[in-house]
Order: sequence, then structure tokens, then C-alpha cells
Amino acid sequence: MSLTNRVSQKSEAAKSKGPKRNPEIDAKIDNYIKEHPERIAYLKTETKDQLVRRAVLRDALKYDANTTQKVKENEAINSFLKENPEIAQSIENKIAKVPEDQKQQARLNLGRREATRTALKM
Repeated sequence: MSLTNRVSQKSEAAKSKGPKRNPEIDAKIDNYIKEHPERIAYLKTETKDQLVRRAVLRDALKYDANTTQKVKENEAINSFLKENPEIAQSIENKIAKVPEDQKQQARLNLGRREATRTALKM
């Protein structure tokens, strides 16, 4: 698809009030529908509420998995900083002027960077 066509499609999509449409994703969906007619027939028997609840469940499970992963990463970073007090002190010096409400996130970001750098050196 040419750049001119993509730009015109994006400008048309921006003007429309409905949800954005991606032709590549629409093609994947259409292909899935053709390959799985039994599944589509089953989904068509479900109510809109059931389908919405299924989509919400998928989002909730993804959110929970992301949250759990972030907690594990943060625990690993905090453990790394406890095992490497000189790195922790260096980070504390760097974030001394950061506002209090942003210090924890800054500490985790710098700790993640230092942990990665240290792991790569090994």
C-alpha cells in the first residue's frame, strides 16, 4: 500500500466517529472466520453480554499477569540493590533531587538498568 493511500486512510479514520479499523487485522479476522466456521457459529449463539464478559475477563487476566510480572521484577530489583549496596548508594545519590512521589519509580528504573548492565558484564 502506498504512503499516499495510508495517509488518506488515516485522515478518513480520524474523521470518523466509530472505532478505528486496521485492514491487516481485519484480514486476519476474516481468515480466522473462514478457517473456523464451527467456532464462529458457536460465538454467534452467545449473547452480547456473554461476549463482553469474555472480553473483560481476557483483559482482567492480562492485567493480573502484567501486575504479577511487575511485582516480581520490582522484588528482584530490590533484592539486587540490597546485595549491591554501592550501586544502591550511587542510585540514591542520582535521585537525591527527584521529587518524593517519583523517587521509588526512579529507583526501580535505575536499579533495573544497573542490574541489566551488571548481568551483561558477567
